[in-house]
Amino acid sequence: METDMRLYAVIGCPIAHSRSPELYRDMFKKHGLDADMIRILVEPHELAGICRLAEPLSGFAVTMPHKRAIMPLLDGISDEARSIGAVNIVERRGDELIGHNTDGDGLTDALYALGAELSGRRAAILGRGGAARAAAYALHKRGCEPTFIVREIRDGSSFCEADLAALHTHFDLFINATPLGMDGGEELEASGFLKDMAPSFVMDMVYRRSGETQLIREARRLGIACADGSAMLEKQAERAFRIWTGLEP
Repeated sequence: METDMRLYAVIGCPIAHSRSPELYRDMFKKHGLDADMIRILVEPHELAGICRLAEPLSGFAVTMPHKRAIMPLLDGISDEARSIGAVNIVERRGDELIGHNTDGDGLTDALYALGAELSGRRAAILGRGGAARAAAYALHKRGCEPTFIVREIRDGSSFCEADLAALHTHFDLFINATPLGMDGGEELEASGFLKDMAPSFVMDMVYRRSGETQLIREARRLGIACADGSAMLEKQAERAFRIWTGLEP
């Protein structure tokens, strides 16, 4: 039997931890929409295939590690996503797939909700991937100076000398834009630098189903205002919902 239900997906690797389906289902239900979202595990070598087979989907969200790799596979990309160099939301317009990026604005929305002032402030961003690029773009747009801190490629828990020094320099905000802290993975050991950096706000883009990350626990211990990736996910999902449906969440 045919149905007019709209189907959306979130793709990534890993993907089982994603809260996106629950968030969007709540918004669909609130507006009485006949729609659903599913999780799809997509390995890097499967990415091109999933785009070719995406016809049943009204749109899909993109998470690690595909936010940059998906760009050349799309029919169009928003100016902001192109400037960032990463896509986290794909919209279907007729037969075309159009990429957007709501990560950066979701991050700044979450920081504002924490009470952060961004204009004239300095932010340290751990990472150089799509999420880090989105954070830097959105912060710069709001008058905040971003500085990237990069881990060694061969040893993800190590830092080069210059970046290690930056970790012990004062910044107003610290943002983890790496996978460190995900369920079942390596933690970001924050006790060695967070006290020296003394940020007023900490945002961990990672969220997990099994309690808080070590970064968030350490920030709370030091009395630093903080939030994990759930706060950012909710804010960016609201923006994605507007793109997909034209409705206010």
